[in-house]
Amino acid sequence: MKIIADENMPNVEALFSHLGTVELVNGRNLTHEQVKDADILLVRSVTKVTQALLAGSSVRFVGSATIGVDHIDLEYLAQANIAFSSAPGCNAEAVADYVFSALSHLYMTKKLPWLKRKIGVVGYGNVGKTVYQRFAQMGCEVCVYDPFKVPDQGDVNFVSLAEILTCDVISLHAPLTTSGSYPTKDMLGAEELSQLSSGVAIISAGRGGVINESALIERHKQLQGNMHLVLDVWDGEPLINQELAAIVDIATPHIAGYSKQGREKGTWMVYLALCEYLKIDAPSVVRGDAISAGWFASFDLSIQLPHEEVLARCVQAIYDVARDDVRLRYKYRENKESNVFDWLRKNYVERDEFNTCLIGSTGDASSLLGAIGFSVK
Repeated sequence: MKIIADENMPNVEALFSHLGTVELVNGRNLTHEQVKDADILLVRSVTKVTQALLAGSSVRFVGSATIGVDHIDLEYLAQANIAFSSAPGCNAEAVADYVFSALSHLYMTKKLPWLKRKIGVVGYGNVGKTVYQRFAQMGCEVCVYDPFKVPDQGDVNFVSLAEILTCDVISLHAPLTTSGSYPTKDMLGAEELSQLSSGVAIISAGRGGVINESALIERHKQLQGNMHLVLDVWDGEPLINQELAAIVDIATPHIAGYSKQGREKGTWMVYLALCEYLKIDAPSVVRGDAISAGWFASFDLSIQLPHEEVLARCVQAIYDVARDDVRLRYKYRENKESNVFDWLRKNYVERDEFNTCLIGSTGDASSLLGAIGFSVK
């Protein structure tokens, strides 16, 4: 059995090689010629899996080690009787970590408070739900917009998009869609952005194209730069709007979900799905062998500081989003790679998730650190 796999899927050879011959490829540039005689195709979000790619091939199973499926033509796969599996929720913790690392950066560099501010989350899928729950468990005033979710889900505070636009912090986690009752393409356009108040913080870690980038630049000018912008996703990836990148606080190359453990979970989930499709038992590989432990197993807090500073120091000890921003800007200035965006993703400096670290803490900080994602004694 021939297995074509994206070279950026961690552990893919170790997990799948007992099933067949694994050939690693550049997922962005994958061609029909490369997949025509393959049985299994394993991809990430950069590969557009369409009829043009697969028609006439021997592919019978497609696995995407990602949570989103906007890069997959699901209708064609169904028509062609090609099985499909993705990895919903695999990077939810990682993206939530990214959000709180971004807020920690804004606090430490600009003294932007957020614990007592109004928080709005757009999208209540696996990622949006995780982000929302962390804010809620911290006691924040948080609301969420998702017109596809039934607003009767316990204590979840579902609101309108108009209400979200009144928030001090807006965290975007919607998929990119262009049709249906609520398309998300340019969901935040000129009209919506005009409702934002001076000093708003926007964290975009879902899909590029949900924000109209030209309108965002214009609104930034109108507010005389008094916006706090963190962008991980871009319209037109792998190209980045350089005018927009120049004005944002943090610019990263679609790596919010790129924790070591999140990426490993994506591969692991697709592996289990393929074993189920093939009707074979997974071998003696256990989840603990496939998902890494963290570099920092634990540390203790001994100094009493304001809560937002305690959170920021702990968060940045595990993952400081500013390092990814600095690396992106440096590589674009250096301009030695033909595709800087994909080079950064392929050569990403691994990071751990907060949950890999056990913190010894006393006082009110303990509950906040637990809510934000750490393991707490």
